[in-house]
Amino acid sequence: MNIKELNAITGRRRSWIERVAKANNPAKLLMITFLIVILSGSVLLSLPVSNQGAPSSYLNNLFVAVSAVCVTGLSTVTAASQYTHFGKIVLILLMQIGGIGPMTIIAIFILRNRKRMATEEKKLFASAAGKSDLYNVSGYIRRIILYTVIFEVCGFILLSFRLISLYGMREGLFNALFLSVSAFTNAGFDPIGSDSLIRYVGDPIINLTVMTLIIFGGLGFMVWFELKDLLVSKFRRGKTLARKVKRLSEHSVTVLRTTLILIVSGFFLVYLFESENAGTIMNLNGESRFFACLFQSVTLRTAGFATVNFGMCTRPLLLIMCVYMLIGGSPGGTAGGMKTTTIAVLYSSALNTLDDRKPDAVIRNRRVAPSLLKHAYVILTLYISITFMAVLALTIVEPSVGLLELLFEAVSAIATVGVSTGITSSLSAGGKIVIMILMFIGRLGPLSVYAAFHKERRVTNHIEYPDANIIIG
Repeated sequence: MNIKELNAITGRRRSWIERVAKANNPAKLLMITFLIVILSGSVLLSLPVSNQGAPSSYLNNLFVAVSAVCVTGLSTVTAASQYTHFGKIVLILLMQIGGIGPMTIIAIFILRNRKRMATEEKKLFASAAGKSDLYNVSGYIRRIILYTVIFEVCGFILLSFRLISLYGMREGLFNALFLSVSAFTNAGFDPIGSDSLIRYVGDPIINLTVMTLIIFGGLGFMVWFELKDLLVSKFRRGKTLARKVKRLSEHSVTVLRTTLILIVSGFFLVYLFESENAGTIMNLNGESRFFACLFQSVTLRTAGFATVNFGMCTRPLLLIMCVYMLIGGSPGGTAGGMKTTTIAVLYSSALNTLDDRKPDAVIRNRRVAPSLLKHAYVILTLYISITFMAVLALTIVEPSVGLLELLFEAVSAIATVGVSTGITSSLSAGGKIVIMILMFIGRLGPLSVYAAFHKERRVTNHIEYPDANIIIG
């Protein structure tokens, strides 16, 4: 008995979301929902009530809406001076929806009306939330919302202590809320000024709070769910933390280990290349220099904040930063990029290949499935190919801008990082369109964009071809 016959017997009518999910693949629906939110946000940002003085052009407002929903942070206008409190509230909503995903918001409204989800709805929302199975999808989505609220409220409270003393009660609370949402969603917008957080380069409260929110958002909800369950079970059963850590999944261990390696190595690379640069950290005292190196290491992989002027950074560091930005954060979170797990799998596979072993990736003495390894190679190929084509297009429409600056901007866009050397506001209309496309592809993921337009072909038989005799290298 199929679902349709069962519904006819029980008298249950399929919901509109079930019908839509049945008629379209999840990737296409995800793309449509993002487009609807972006277009709605661009219209709201274009309203006179959203702007201080004369409204900016619609293209600029569309650019900002794309950047906010795709949690990037690149902007052709200064949000702090261009938009009113109403406009900034619109930005907060766009960042929040973009960070946890429009489909998650829809799922919450559905769960408020009825306690259970149909199978088609579970498939749709599990795919959008990055969940690999259909077990307890509704509970998983509720936990995403709960953890988001907890982290952002904690960030809001901590930032309020500092910002109220600087801007007064009303502005301080609003700026703390805006900054907390922007940091946790890895959006990178700030309500303070045109120089991001440069004026707070040595402020421990702002630096530590923003960095923590960025890391928490970038780790992915799956990792935090595991860590929370691990800590709760430790206190309940009295077992040592070391024994519990061994029970973490391969995914969580890979994410935590790779994230730590990237943050520490990024810190030393920033210090190595910028310690003698008067335009960035050379003239800072010891504490401020430490925070500057650590903050840039954290933000350049996932968020668009900055406590130094990236336009003044040395060129070798800018090139290295492009690699870190492409790696990005971790799956199932608010960060972009190829993801830490992808790089870890590819690195393990490369090492095994160089050692004349099978080109398998091994994580914690566990073999990564060949299908996942192929998936990782496809992601790497797509990101490099799309970035190359985008930089090529930018060199055509922006002939007066340096190649490294265009590469940095393109990588920052497709990895949804949002840091810039300062060329965003001076881009031509063609350059803005290229960057918007990159931000959109980066937020959805190249594979999701491909799946949205790709029609599955039914495979009638399996054909195995003989080996090809090709010399490589």
